[in-house]
Amino acid sequence: MSQHPIIRSLLQQPALLILLGAFAVLMALVIPAYFYVYRPRSNSTEWIDRLDRRSFQPLSACALCPADIIWSLLSMICAAFLCFAYFIFRFDQMFMSNPSAFLFLILRYSIPIALIALSLFLLLRIMYGKTLPAILCAVIGAVAVSGQSKAIALFTLSLLFLYLWVCAPYDAPLFFNALWLAFSAAAYGAALLFSFLLIWTAPFYIGVYIVTQVVRWKRGDPDIRGKKLAGSIVLLLLLMLCGFIAVWLAYCIKNDLGSPVSLLRSFDFYRDLFPALTGRLATLLHRPSYWNVLVFSDSFIFIAGIFAIVPLLHGLFKLRDTRCLFLLLLLPCLLAAWYFSACYALIPLFILIIGWSWSLFAERDRPLFAVGFAATILLFLFAELFIH
Repeated sequence: MSQHPIIRSLLQQPALLILLGAFAVLMALVIPAYFYVYRPRSNSTEWIDRLDRRSFQPLSACALCPADIIWSLLSMICAAFLCFAYFIFRFDQMFMSNPSAFLFLILRYSIPIALIALSLFLLLRIMYGKTLPAILCAVIGAVAVSGQSKAIALFTLSLLFLYLWVCAPYDAPLFFNALWLAFSAAAYGAALLFSFLLIWTAPFYIGVYIVTQVVRWKRGDPDIRGKKLAGSIVLLLLLMLCGFIAVWLAYCIKNDLGSPVSLLRSFDFYRDLFPALTGRLATLLHRPSYWNVLVFSDSFIFIAGIFAIVPLLHGLFKLRDTRCLFLLLLLPCLLAAWYFSACYALIPLFILIIGWSWSLFAERDRPLFAVGFAATILLFLFAELFIH
């Protein structure tokens, strides 16, 4: 019976099991820390406001400021630097034997890593409104990505654009705010080109679109909501058609099936589009074991994310926060992608879930809690390299 890499590593080096156990104990502290910080301040009337039953409110985006340009660049630089240091420790033999090839590999890898850090920072910043947790989560999320960096970068960028589209006002002009939906679809299509298994997240996108349109129909201006809905549906259908053709064209070019002009002029190109799509969909349930795609370093974000779900559930059921619902609806899709198709893309989602509790620490004047947990994750990520 074959063993997946994590079990094999633990059997060969029991010290890793101790490391993993210690990390799990420390990350479990986020639960009592969250409820400790959440409790009402002494000599305040916060407890009175919490007696009222809350209801779900539409998603909203926190406004950015000019300083966020500096913080986003800082997040990208920190992520690139830590990734460089991480790769030097992990692939020290390659660095010593062929430094030029190693540096070229790092430069190629640094572009999607920087994009992941930028997307996570902006998404966390507009979701939670706190700068420090956004920086910490962006850096850790970018460093923790061990594979499929291009697909994950584009997928995270797609989530950012989707969130901006959902947060648009009910009666906002269609064709300006629809650009966020177009950008989200384009980034998602590009992510599918690098990892088609992310198609498992399509139900999330469809569900978010339907729910958003229902809410806008109920709360929008009756005089214009019908025209806006019709225009949005027509635009979406055009985006889907153009997106399928564009992704299929890029796939054919990538596999040297012809030049772009000759492919677009060929009837076979369009005829083979849907059979190829249905054929790819039929293979989603026929993949290797989902454990085999994990490496040991993934387990740190996995454990931290699992424990961070508890504060997120509190935000969903007690605080009725729609941001928690937004993230939890995506979780089953990515878990299904991992379980059925061995596509592990949970890191950006777990980082967003972790950001919920860390943002509360910053909001309640306990930023050192977030800094402490972030430093712990980075410390264990690098400590694993020395044990290996």
